Amino acid sequence: MKKLLLISSLLASLTVSGFSAACSEPAKPSAFPDPATAVTAQMVKSNNEVKAYVKAMEEYLSCSGMSRGDQKKAVKDLEDYAESFNKLIREFKARG
Repeated sequence: MKKLLLISSLLASLTVSGFSAACSEPAKPSAFPDPATAVTAQMVKSNNEVKAYVKAMEEYLSCSGMSRGDQKKAVKDLEDYAESFNKLIREFKARG
């Protein structure tokens, strides 16, 4: 009986720690390339990194347990971040 209780407690603690590790804020990608000098491969790589970051942030926000106000602020920050990259893409395309 004690053995079963110990095993159950161990499994529960592993599950909880695994959940908290899965719900951690992702790191922002490195700085964007300069649209005036960047090559297409750099812009594509940055685009993929931004898309992955946005997706990871959306997943994080859904499991983070933030207050509604904090969540709204985080979404606004994420939208601003994505728009700043979209602006760079427009500058890069205008250069072409």
